[in-house]
Amino acid sequence: MKASKSNNLRNIWYMACHGSALKKGATIEKEIDSEKILLGRDEQGKVFALRNQCPHRGIPLTYGKFDGCEIECCYHGWRFKTDGTCSKIPALPPNTKLDVTKVRAPYYPVREVHGLVMIYLPKDMRKPEDIDESLFPQFPLPKEKSFDLVTAKPMACSLDHSVIGLIDPAHVPFVHQSWFFRKSNNLKLKEKNFAPSHLGFTMVRHAPSKNSAAYKILKKEQTTEISFQIPGIRIEHIKVGENVILIMTTLTPINEHQTELTQFIYTDINWFKWLRPIFYRFADTFIQQDVDVFQKLKEGLNNNPPLMLMGDPDMQAKWYNAIRARYEKCQEENTPFENPIKAQTLYWQT
Repeated sequence: MKASKSNNLRNIWYMACHGSALKKGATIEKEIDSEKILLGRDEQGKVFALRNQCPHRGIPLTYGKFDGCEIECCYHGWRFKTDGTCSKIPALPPNTKLDVTKVRAPYYPVREVHGLVMIYLPKDMRKPEDIDESLFPQFPLPKEKSFDLVTAKPMACSLDHSVIGLIDPAHVPFVHQSWFFRKSNNLKLKEKNFAPSHLGFTMVRHAPSKNSAAYKILKKEQTTEISFQIPGIRIEHIKVGENVILIMTTLTPINEHQTELTQFIYTDINWFKWLRPIFYRFADTFIQQDVDVFQKLKEGLNNNPPLMLMGDPDMQAKWYNAIRARYEKCQEENTPFENPIKAQTLYWQT
């Protein structure tokens, strides 16, 4: 069974959800790239993902019962293991010669790392485990550490437009005008060095912008490194003295016209736990500003206008398009991915 037609990248890992959304012995439905997917956690705590559709008559499996080991369809009682294999068809007579284990609900490879549930969307559902391990996302965290969930919001835009918005530096002083960030009348010339990195590019470590009020509350010496990797993962790695703060934003396509933006955080700063409610409120405000402007952007994109990318401020968008095209080509030709980005210095005002 081939995957549904999509313009988004396939044979790649997407963020499904934070692990806290999946309870033992329970299932949820998520729409990812126009596919309805059942996500669950078995009684041993292992996550799994199936297409949320009984292969018999098509009813969503999330309406059925899950005992922590198997899912029972609510329509005819067909039972499925968490890998999608059918274990029972009650209507068949005891002496049937049919091998029900040859029936399978399509499944998706999933992995839970750092508190994140990652899902692999294959181009061909008949080969869901034909995976190149070198293409798994990279997270700058020790194995035993986890990200905390900050917020998740739907954006009224395709994945491509959402990614370009995520890595666009020029919108910041206009969309995110806040006392705790920067203002449009306080623009400064930025000179940033970039280098290719895993499935994307990195703004190499530097001192943070002096016109961003959010950094000023951190009194110790600070440096920051910002990386992006396809399909839509942005990680800001801030060093505050000997401590670190990781702010990660991920984009997951819901369908052709919607994308889920999720933000996570990790820090080893002990006193931060007391400030989490305040930080989460600021972060939610910040992200809502993006959500609001994308709702407005949707009106213009409905006309399918020709778009312009101009100079250094839009160079990261051009890089994204180049990386995306190279990834697709390498998948089609079954060749190792080669990053097309070269080290470069960019200049813009924000």
